[in-house]
Parts: sequence; C-alpha cells; structure tokens
Amino acid sequence: MGTTDLIIFAVYMTGMIVIGFIAQGKIKTMDDFILGGRRFNLVALVGTIMATMVGSGMTMGAVGDAYKNGIGGNVFWMYVGFSVGLFYFGYISGKIRETGKRTIAEIISFRFGNNARLISSIVIILYAVSIVAINIAGLRNVILYVFGEHMALSLPMATTIAAAVCILYTSIGGFYAVVWTDVVQFVIMIIGIVILGPIIGLNNAGGFEAVSTAYTNVGSSMTNPLINGFSAGALGYFLAYFLTVPGDPTMPQRALASKDDKSAKKAFYISGGMGLILGAALLVIGCATFVLMPGLENPEAALPVFILNYYPPIIRGLAISGIVAAIMSSFDSFLILATTHLVYDVGSSLNKEISEEKMSKMLPKVTIVIGVLGLLIALFIQSLFTYLYMVFSIIGSALVPSIIAALYYKEKATSKAVILSIVTGTLVPAVLYLTVGYDVFLGDPVFLGIIASTLVLIVGSIVTKEKASIK
Repeated sequence: MGTTDLIIFAVYMTGMIVIGFIAQGKIKTMDDFILGGRRFNLVALVGTIMATMVGSGMTMGAVGDAYKNGIGGNVFWMYVGFSVGLFYFGYISGKIRETGKRTIAEIISFRFGNNARLISSIVIILYAVSIVAINIAGLRNVILYVFGEHMALSLPMATTIAAAVCILYTSIGGFYAVVWTDVVQFVIMIIGIVILGPIIGLNNAGGFEAVSTAYTNVGSSMTNPLINGFSAGALGYFLAYFLTVPGDPTMPQRALASKDDKSAKKAFYISGGMGLILGAALLVIGCATFVLMPGLENPEAALPVFILNYYPPIIRGLAISGIVAAIMSSFDSFLILATTHLVYDVGSSLNKEISEEKMSKMLPKVTIVIGVLGLLIALFIQSLFTYLYMVFSIIGSALVPSIIAALYYKEKATSKAVILSIVTGTLVPAVLYLTVGYDVFLGDPVFLGIIASTLVLIVGSIVTKEKASIK
C-alpha cells in the first residue's frame, strides 16, 4: 500500500472513533445504549443488517471458496440461504416487534420464565464472544496480508490497535454508534468491493467469457451451481446460513430498534435482495482472481491479494478499508450483543432488584472487558478457533425452535420444554462436532441439533402439560 492508501485507511479508522463520540451525546437511557432509542430508519437498518451479517467469513472466505471451486462450491448456497433467511425474518419481524422487548432472551422469558432467559442468555454470550474473537482473527489476517513484512509494528500490536478502535467507539456510543458506523462501513464495502471489484477483475481477466471458459477447462463452472449435483453438503450449507439469520440474536435486536414495523419489514426484504447481489459480486471477484493469479498458496487471501495487485492507488486504500469494514461491523455488533445480554439479561435474571441506572453505568465498562477478552482469545488461544466456529454453527439449533415457540406457540409450549430444547440444541451438535465432526447426516451436526431440539420442545411440552393438568 502506498502513502495515499495508508492515509485513506487512517482517515477511515479515525472516522469510526468520531462517530462513536458523536453517538455518545445520544445516549441518555438504557434503551439508547441497547437499541439506539428505537429510532432507526430504513437506510440505517439496511446498512446495519448487511454490515453485521457479512463478516470475514462471508467476504474473504466466500472469495476464497469461489477461487477454488467456482459457483459449484459453497459460496452460492451460502448467499442463497442467507438471503432467504433475511426474507423470512422480514416476514416475522412484526411479531418480534409486537413484544416490545429489548432482546431475544427477554422475548423468550416473557412467556417461558426467568430460567429460560438465563439459559438463552448464556448461550448467546458464548456465541457473541466467539464471533468477536473470530472477527479479530480475521482482522489480524488482513493486516498480515496487506502489510506483511513492511509493518513498523508487530502483528499482535497492530491487531490490538485496530481492535481497540472498534472497542472504543462501541463502548462510548453503544448501539447508536454501532448502527451508524455499520452504515458507513457498508457503503465503503459496496463501493470498494461490490461495485469496483467485479469491474476491475473482469476487465483485467479478459471479460466474463474468458473467466467462464477458464473454469470450464478445469471441469468446474462459473455459472452452473449444480455442476457437481445437488448434494447433502449443498443442502446443509443452504440450511446452515438460512438458520443463521433467525437464530442470530443480532437480527431481532435490529427489528426492535426500528422506528416502525414498516421500516423493519422493508429493511429485511431489501437486505435479502442485496445479499444475492453481494454473493454474485464476490463470486465474480473470486473467479477473476483465479484467472489472474492461479496457484495461490492460500486462497483465503485471494481478496486482499487481488486488491493490492490490481486496484489503482486511492481506490486500493478504499477497498482495503472495505475489507476491514466488513470485519469491524460484525465485531462491533457482536460486542454490543454480548454486553447487552450479560448486563441486562443475566443481570436482571440473577438480581431482579437491580436498577436500570446501575446497569446503564455498567454497560460501557463491560463492553471494554468483553472486547479485551475476545482480543486475548484471538491473539493467544488460536488453537481454539475450531471450537469457536462450532459455537457459531450451533446457535440456530439452540435458539430457533424456542424463538418460534415464543412468537407463535406460547400457549402450547412449556417453560421446562423450552429450557430442555435450548440445552439440547446446544449440546447435541457440540458433542457431534467434538467426536465425529462433519461425518453426519446432511454433513453438519447443526441439523441433527435442530431436529433434536425441536423434538424435545414438542414432546417435552406435551409431557409437561399433561403432568401439569394431572396435578
């Protein structure tokens, strides 16, 4: 990167902190810190929904998969599942908002009691801290690929500084800062990667037909997602990313933060459409890079390597900022999610007398603590990343059945069954991941997990309702 690119990157990082301090003036109440005062319009919601969900795995990981496999790999099923999940969540967003609650754990507890709130909060906190750590690891990798041996600072120090910027603006500005930094970061992603990436890639690789032919010559395809047939693995990938949306606690948080029902619904529908566009753009970038730079030792580095080698100055700095933006926007969202559930949900579950004023004072401090914890995991306990991805995968099986029950079947489901369902949806896939890995039905333990948690919820509700009626 040249001096101009570095200046652009530095301006971007500084801008994120400035937004945090501006947002600080908007924080007056608990609702302000947790949900930004429930005042976000359509533009803000679309920006934060997309920026939150599209982290390092769905940008660098997606380009790397397209580089290796074309459209016949996982990137197609990833983004189709993700987009369908957003469409579905738009459909149920009105039900989420009807509750008037602040978190998904509070929605579950509204019908199923304090213990259900505590158990679901613990699962969500573990999930959120894991994603914080994963995104810091992604941030570290971008710094390594972009700056390499030319860094004046050590890699851990550079990563710590970048993570500290995100922790700072999140702790001082709360959810309000998270949403508006997400909006800015998503705009940077759209311009620097989604619009310019395919244009630059195809122009340098000789056009769409030349890239498509290159994949045909190696027995793959750029346009036919069924070139390898429709496998259980493809279905598994689709379902995993579909479940990620309704199972991800950041999505109800955004629905609840909307200024009205109409804005929330439209934001998720628009985001679903944008997800398909984003997936197509990343597919084209990955395929173009395959033609331009064949034989990359690490395909996961295809996106930053492509940008460094083929983007012109200034635009290159913007695009690198776009990659970092994708990571930081997920980082800040899961950081505020973990803080909210620890202070608000766990705190209220363990101490019903705690005041909102006291919790409000704790929120910024706890945000810093959780951010530092994620940083330590990412920097010093890298061997645990297999387990961190496991936590990411099981959130859908742990929470989706209980969320659906709380919204639509609250009179039929019981508190005991919901608690058992959450525990089952967490333990079944976790045990399978740790013992047999992906050698299971549909190629991912998460599906056996959601089947088990759903059955436990249904059967458990029938049994416990019958016992209650006998008494």
